[in-house]
Amino acid sequence: MSSNIFRIAIIGAGRGGEALLQVLQEDSDIRIVAIVDARVDAPALKQAALLSIPILHAVEGVPACDMVINVTGCSDVSERLRRYFSSDVEIMEGKAARFFYDQMCKRKAEKKQIEQMLAEFEQLNRIGRHLNTTDSLSRMLKLVLQEAMQVTGSPAGTVSLYDKRSRSLSLYAASGFSDSFGHQDRWVIREGGLTERIFSERKPFVVPDIADSEELALNSMLAEEGVQALVAVPLALGTETVGILYVNDFAPREYDENHLCILDLLANQAAHAIQKARLFETIEQEKAELKSLNEHLEARIMERTADLTSANEALTRANQAKSQFISNMSHELRTPLTSINGFSELLIDGFVGPLNETQTKYLKNINISGKHLLELINGILDLAKIEAGKMTLKLEKVDVAALLDEILLVLQGYATKTSVRLLLECDATIPGIVLDRTKFKQILYNLCSNAIKFSPQGGEVRIVVDYNNSAAGQHNDDELESYARLTVAIHDEGIGISPEDQVHIFNPFEQADGSHSRNYEGTGLGLTLTQRLVEMHGGSIEVNSAPDKGSCFVFTLPVEFMQKTPVEKTIMPADKPELLLQPMHNKPLAVEPDAPVIMVVDDDAHSLEISTLYLSDAGYRVCHAMNGDDALLVARKKRPFLILLDVMMPGKDGWEVLQELKIDADTSDIPVIMCTVSENEELGIALGATDYLSKPINRELLASKLKTLSKGIHRRHKAMHVLAIDDDESIRELYTATLTAQGYRVHTACNGPDGISLAESVEPDIIILDLMMPGMDGFEVAERLKRQPRTQNIPIIVVTARELAVAERVRLMGHIEECVSKEQFTRERLIDEIRQIESIYPYQAGLKDNISGLLNHRYYQIRLNQEISRASRNSEKMACVVFDLDGFSRFSEMAGDAYVHSALRKVGSFMMNNLRGSDIATRHRVDEFAMILTRTELEGALLVVNRLKNMIETYPFPGEEGLDKPGLTTSAAISLYPVDGDTPEKLITACHERIHKAKASGRNKLAYEKNGGLVII
Repeated sequence: MSSNIFRIAIIGAGRGGEALLQVLQEDSDIRIVAIVDARVDAPALKQAALLSIPILHAVEGVPACDMVINVTGCSDVSERLRRYFSSDVEIMEGKAARFFYDQMCKRKAEKKQIEQMLAEFEQLNRIGRHLNTTDSLSRMLKLVLQEAMQVTGSPAGTVSLYDKRSRSLSLYAASGFSDSFGHQDRWVIREGGLTERIFSERKPFVVPDIADSEELALNSMLAEEGVQALVAVPLALGTETVGILYVNDFAPREYDENHLCILDLLANQAAHAIQKARLFETIEQEKAELKSLNEHLEARIMERTADLTSANEALTRANQAKSQFISNMSHELRTPLTSINGFSELLIDGFVGPLNETQTKYLKNINISGKHLLELINGILDLAKIEAGKMTLKLEKVDVAALLDEILLVLQGYATKTSVRLLLECDATIPGIVLDRTKFKQILYNLCSNAIKFSPQGGEVRIVVDYNNSAAGQHNDDELESYARLTVAIHDEGIGISPEDQVHIFNPFEQADGSHSRNYEGTGLGLTLTQRLVEMHGGSIEVNSAPDKGSCFVFTLPVEFMQKTPVEKTIMPADKPELLLQPMHNKPLAVEPDAPVIMVVDDDAHSLEISTLYLSDAGYRVCHAMNGDDALLVARKKRPFLILLDVMMPGKDGWEVLQELKIDADTSDIPVIMCTVSENEELGIALGATDYLSKPINRELLASKLKTLSKGIHRRHKAMHVLAIDDDESIRELYTATLTAQGYRVHTACNGPDGISLAESVEPDIIILDLMMPGMDGFEVAERLKRQPRTQNIPIIVVTARELAVAERVRLMGHIEECVSKEQFTRERLIDEIRQIESIYPYQAGLKDNISGLLNHRYYQIRLNQEISRASRNSEKMACVVFDLDGFSRFSEMAGDAYVHSALRKVGSFMMNNLRGSDIATRHRVDEFAMILTRTELEGALLVVNRLKNMIETYPFPGEEGLDKPGLTTSAAISLYPVDGDTPEKLITACHERIHKAKASGRNKLAYEKNGGLVII
């Protein structure tokens, strides 16, 4: 028993004892241990018996207690009590007992009053919450009026709102009156009337009986309705009164202070609700005005930009036509050049027999002219690519001294032929700098070859290289970055350039000597390309020259990024490349232990971290690699479901990594999303086609690639068989002549269909495929070869004379699931792509439920979202179905795991056997299954659900003998798109609510909605 309970014994069961007993028994802090009376028919004894209070007939039997109250009025009884109890027990009698009784009655009344007030305040709080959830003024006022009538017990009431401009009131809500009462017009406040008095005093006005009131004369409308009592409460907001709340009665009555207090609080809430609604209406009106203004401005802008749009479209079409022309020209020129260069080299090398001196001389002239023409074509294409913004830099850290030695080694032979000395002045302490190695070499080749070409015999060309990082520390406080600079100057002792010609030398196709009798050959593109390549690096180039005094070309490149404060990077341990990066906010990644693993490959730690946050937040496990070699190791060890692979990495780039992944049998089936900075990233290899060559074909390079490929090929023949597919007869002859001489068996086909047929019959070891062919082009040929079992593993070397777009390269590769531009890299885009791949490869993504054999709830969520999008696009219906096995927990307790798993597998097989090709069935929860029925309305869904319910009900599941008849059954629910919801959450929620109602009405039920009402059968 609690130590806080006060024990009392009552002596006397007469009317006083009965009254005391009634007061005390309702107090939870008091326990009545006994009631004593010598009479057996005393009035309080019957009530005590009902309350299980011990009844005694002598005071000597009273148990231990804290107080004894004597209500008999007999002093002898009190004396007996004092003798019986110790001094610790308080004995109360007479006036003291009466006072105790009065205090207990007051405490009871106060407690009741407090409880009533709490209930009323809770009611006010509930009203406030309701008012905050609606923006409709009429609904707000009706709610306030309803509560005011309920609190006061009034049968009628009204709410009127005040219009300051017209000094009038309008009826906004009314209840308890006749229908005609609600149609009254607004009324103006008259002087001396009730309304003016309420507005001036700003406090509740009570009229208990209108007949006895000398101050109030009812208006005719209220008098006709029979109103005899009312309370009028002003709806005040600060110093402004916005309306009046009335409660009315059709008979005289009193309204107490409690009623007035509650009405005042209600009026205060109503005033704030009115202000909120009016503000909302003002905002909506302003929004509408802004929308109208915006639409008007938009129309004017569209009118003004129509001409610009038309001009832009014309420019776009012209640019596309130009690009197409350059592409076609590349193909048309490079294809015959392949024959010119290839056959002339074959003849020079004596493949068809010895040549005399004159023949050799002429053929060399042909070969040199062909190479010169190729140089011109390449220059034009490079310039076009730069102008179109399709040429990009592949920046990497390079050793400048070693790179210059490499360049000089190539230039030295040219300089020696013309008896020109080539000198290099370079500081050996230049650190590794960041630039595009290939394009830097091209810049120097162009400038140095020009310097050598224009220098006289015995002249000198001097290359001076200077590295200056002093500028890196000289910047304003507002600047966050600066660059070290590499300056290269090429001095020659040639003919020089006049000031007027210096203005034009960087223009395309313009030379200092442009006359017909010029002494120096050239296309006039070298300096133009050089200037564009320098500018692409963010640098500049200039020339200092004078006629007959030589020239000095100087270019400067910003080559190293310098920061004021170092950025702390996350470095992956070399021996554990697969470790997870920790996010910057150190928030633990809440990922399921069996979630799909995605590997992110990127050399930038910040990109890795962003990808990790995106993917972990979406529920995936993530492993990492920061270079190509680690990526291959982690992929083989972790076997991720998907790889997100960056293209731009130092050393082994993304395309090389992808090639090795797809060659390796252990990783070839892993889907890959390529992440590239540019839509025109140079792909060294078209991976699905094994290798890639550009026309005109280099004989040595072709032989080298064939030799490399042949080492790893399981030969079908004693000699290597090569199939060449090309529509140009001269090219086919070139292949035959070149490869036969190197010991290959060569087969040729002049078009795609013949090539496919020949590939299936011969099964060559290697296929050389031209992309640009009439009819069936090389893309389609490659796709068909990769689909045929007999040819799908034959390596293909693709040959093309034009630049391939990324889409075309990806089409060739056949191994990339998606190519995502980093410029468009967002969390939503990334997760959407991965969700799409999960739906295509659900088993690799771990979306299978191993017990039932169906796919799991994660797959259901992904597919439901996709199917809703598809149904929305195609304006189709769709059904979402949920099955819940009745009494499954009881079945699990009785039958054990083996029988439970067997039952789940059987239910799964029922669903799989009753699916159409486009439908989906999953195990959604422990005892819950879900289906998506595409292009299905209610009638079709009912057929499927009833068929499955009957199968489950009639099937004799092992272990269900202990269940009530008919054994294991299922309750089901159907929700329809778009009737019951247009999102996955709404459809699933609708099913679960209907399942709950179905199971509440009994087992083995089906719930769905039809004609606006719930049907449970």
